[in-house]
Amino acid sequence: MTSPPPTPAVPDRDTVAAAFRSPIEPELFDHLRETPHYLAHVWPVLETSIDTAGFLGSALYLADMALDAVEAVYQPLLDRAALEAALGADDLARLDRTLDVFHYLQPQALLAGAALAEAFDRPRVGGQGRVEPREPTPRDAAHLATTIELASPAAGPLADVAATLQLSESPQLYRAVAGWPAYLEASWDELQHLAAYPDFRRRGRALYYYARSGAKFLAQPLEANEPALAAAGVPAEEIARARAIVDAAVPMLATMTMHCTAMRLTLGHHEREVVRTEP
Repeated sequence: MTSPPPTPAVPDRDTVAAAFRSPIEPELFDHLRETPHYLAHVWPVLETSIDTAGFLGSALYLADMALDAVEAVYQPLLDRAALEAALGADDLARLDRTLDVFHYLQPQALLAGAALAEAFDRPRVGGQGRVEPREPTPRDAAHLATTIELASPAAGPLADVAATLQLSESPQLYRAVAGWPAYLEASWDELQHLAAYPDFRRRGRALYYYARSGAKFLAQPLEANEPALAAAGVPAEEIARARAIVDAAVPMLATMTMHCTAMRLTLGHHEREVVRTEP
């Protein structure tokens, strides 16, 4: 009888969150905790890349891509003044800070997940990125100081969010903004229809494919296809489960990057992060 592989050294949630300069762990990695041997194998390479300036730059370019498309198709019915009147200045500021965390976090998680997806089908991915450290910034500090509270997936309209998006549970982004129920309901009334716009769907797919093509720019090469994982002692059932988690998460993260952009647009955020134009 074959003995099970030893328990691996899996990064804790705080370690993963800190790598992303985030107060919370991205939901992709929370789900990958179901596959501890797989997560322990891929995390050291991912962590090195996440901690580079190039990785963040690529993620923020994804955010800019999302903004271009959302501005083209979405005209919010609410604006910042109306939201401040409804929520109050303090709650609106808290909501704004929460959305800014996801504005940074989701594109980074998308890039990391896309690299994992590519790695399943290739001998290796990455190794072409520059190992230039990501320097701490005041915005990082603001994100780390932001408290993110995630509502139960069954709270308010969150079950409807999950059903409409064809997910098993509502994404982190929606669970985070559920702390402002009136905002969530008004926002979801509008955002659930965004997928009806062809330009919105096309840009969501573009984010997905751009992220997957960007896997080559990981700072270190990642070997995480089935033979490499098996050789590293990752059980077959974990490999299958990890692949299912990653394959589901990557398109969802592309869509949520678009939704977060639309939410921030309602709050008046039109600024680009990477591709800036002169006034």
